Amino acid sequence: MNLDPRTLLFSLMLTYGLSVLSMFVAASSQSRTRDGMGKWAGAMFLLALSWALIAARGKIPDVFSVIVSNGFISSAYALMLAAVYEFQRRQAPRWQYLVPVALTLFMVAVLLDDIRGRFVWDFIIYGFQMALIARALLTDRENRAGRAWRLLLGGVAMMLLVLVARAYVALTGQVEFAQPQNTLVLQPIQFIGYIAAMATALLGSIGFVLMVKERSDEEVMHLAMTDSLTQIPNRRALMKSAEQALARRTGLPVAILMIDLDHFKPVNDTYGHQTGDEVLRQAAGRLNGRLRQHDFLGRYGGEEFCVVAPDIDTKGALILAESLREKIAATPFATSHGEISLSVSIGVSVCEADAKCELDEILSQADAALYAAKQAGRNRVVRSDIDLVQESQQPVYA
Repeated sequence: MNLDPRTLLFSLMLTYGLSVLSMFVAASSQSRTRDGMGKWAGAMFLLALSWALIAARGKIPDVFSVIVSNGFISSAYALMLAAVYEFQRRQAPRWQYLVPVALTLFMVAVLLDDIRGRFVWDFIIYGFQMALIARALLTDRENRAGRAWRLLLGGVAMMLLVLVARAYVALTGQVEFAQPQNTLVLQPIQFIGYIAAMATALLGSIGFVLMVKERSDEEVMHLAMTDSLTQIPNRRALMKSAEQALARRTGLPVAILMIDLDHFKPVNDTYGHQTGDEVLRQAAGRLNGRLRQHDFLGRYGGEEFCVVAPDIDTKGALILAESLREKIAATPFATSHGEISLSVSIGVSVCEADAKCELDEILSQADAALYAAKQAGRNRVVRSDIDLVQESQQPVYA
């Protein structure tokens, strides 16, 4: 099958048109509007218009087929950059959007009859815009956990290579090999240019949609694993963390600390549930502030919390538990009804380094120790395998 530039131009316009339609449909189905989808769809629309104007070169005035079309291309790349930053919930200086577009319109108008000069300036300006998009993708570590951003980066990289090739043939005096509307036999640079433009539309659009989906899935998972009141992991996430800690340990102990706020029900009964909620949020913050970086705090239910502490022996677990107990008891909770003093009871269970432990068994032991602490008068730490109250020890966590 023989390919000619006009056929590929039509295919390119069709590709961008379908990308525009798909992106607008995807954007309209999103409950949130600040994900960049609308701006990316707008960029695809401008590129589709630019290729339509380029295809009509010679049949319409050059001001449209050259100046306006190049202005649309630069504006589309500016919108792509804006879409990426909006998705990342960041902001870029306005000059990164406006200066390349203004410079493109100026240089194309000045070099209207100098296609060689236009190709060189295309490389400088469009290449700079592609570099800005690539930089935005590479510097945002938070949204690079998935893989979809690599598709978008791949489309940008292909366009950069084409701009380099076009500038090269322009500088070597072979401009006719790179004119997109050339009606002669299809040249290699032309073919590569069409492929890169299609890749920008397809890889870029698919990659962008997948980036939005990846983040949406992550946010849904976060909501499913987070306690809405205290914003710490919920019981489901806690159980998963405990199972992973037991599975990953290699000859090291794992401790479970069951923590219960003493006399919490009277707080709700006396001051109301809103005040109780304030206390729970503050308690979660205090407990979290005392833990090591790899310890895991979750809300077990009601006024009960649980800590999974990997790589800590019985002595260390008791010191940690006592530190948490002192942290809660030392300072009253500031609420809208004034200060409220509370304490915690803590049950400690440890799966020793050489022991084989089931999660249900450890949790049951820690819960039994917690019950023993409450029976013994509350505001204390009890170890699961010793039927006595653990005496206060010096905290080791600042």
